[in-house]
Amino acid sequence: MRNRNFQRLWAAATIDSLGSWLLVFAVPLEVFKLTGSPTATGLALAIEALPVALIGPWAGVAVDRWNRKTVLVLATVAAAGGVAVMLVATTPFIYLGLAVENLAVCFQQPAVRAMMPTVLGRGSDLASPNAILSATNSLWRLLGPLAGTFLVARGWYEAVVIADLVSYLVAAAIIAGVRVTRGSTCEPHEMPRIRDGFRYIARVPLLRGLLATSWFSWTANTALTTLLIPFATIRLHASSQAVGDLIAGLGVGYLCGSTISKPLITRYATRSILTLAYALVGVCFLVTVTAMALPVAVIALTAAGVPGAVVVVVVGQQVQAATPDPVLGRVGSAFFTSDAIAAVAGALIAPAVVALTSLAAALDVVSMAVLATAAWACVLLPRGENSLAVTAADGDDGRTKVVLKGGA
Repeated sequence: MRNRNFQRLWAAATIDSLGSWLLVFAVPLEVFKLTGSPTATGLALAIEALPVALIGPWAGVAVDRWNRKTVLVLATVAAAGGVAVMLVATTPFIYLGLAVENLAVCFQQPAVRAMMPTVLGRGSDLASPNAILSATNSLWRLLGPLAGTFLVARGWYEAVVIADLVSYLVAAAIIAGVRVTRGSTCEPHEMPRIRDGFRYIARVPLLRGLLATSWFSWTANTALTTLLIPFATIRLHASSQAVGDLIAGLGVGYLCGSTISKPLITRYATRSILTLAYALVGVCFLVTVTAMALPVAVIALTAAGVPGAVVVVVVGQQVQAATPDPVLGRVGSAFFTSDAIAAVAGALIAPAVVALTSLAAALDVVSMAVLATAAWACVLLPRGENSLAVTAADGDDGRTKVVLKGGA
């Protein structure tokens, strides 16, 4: 926190996160109020992820090619423009605004991830800042959906949208003051290639395993998220505000999980941490969806947030630590794109399973899928060190080559 550039990144991320978490469940709830359809609600979540799935890899090229701060500022302003479209509170304009906002986020998220090692260094130096950012995000995960659903349930949808719009603009102004190097070794006449990021992931067992397990987990998580609104209103016979209570509980768990992430990263192997964390999330989700009373569901979802936060911090830190700067934008974008494809799949699969079976059966299926991710993590993630450090060295041809410590 003594690093002034990180202070600015943290402040911008805090303000941005507050606005985003206000809106993240307010929009699906508004769509559900307008249409009364779980399918339309799932479509809103799918549209949030679809732009990333389509252009995410090209966004990674832009992050590695151009000044990362410039990319981040422009993307944040563009996201504000998309949110402004959602002020027209009709389903088509909400869908359009979501698409524009998340098109901008395609560039925003990889740029943030790529800037972190430039500002703070690599390896263990990234554990604390990632935990701090996760804790802040978890705090707003606790408060934002609670406030957002409360306001939308009482007809204040436009106020929530304006708050998110202002948060993007303020965050862009703060980011403009960050001092950061270009962060890429590409020559001016060179264009980074998308396939280089995927090739690097394919060569590193840790990254391969993280990508595969993260995709499977996000698919199941998004499917469950899609069903939370009908679960609360139909299964638990609760009000729309109950969705905010559930997400607020998850936020409490994430806040607690963020505080224990750093010691886990520095002491234990990634494979062991993620296998246990995925298993605990799956068990907690099963308890949540089989609950017949709102308090039980809130407690179980709160417990799920603790290992859930550990997963987010560990995956993010290991991607940064195991990837050299020249391809960090593309590798980070590959993970972001994979998560988006998983989100689209989960948002579309959940309503389909409900239509084919029932809401109760669909909830059980997606919870078991999260539990199965633990088995995937145990199989796909390599044994051994808790991270892979990377250094750069000059090759015989004068170009930069990557050296993975530990013999890879």
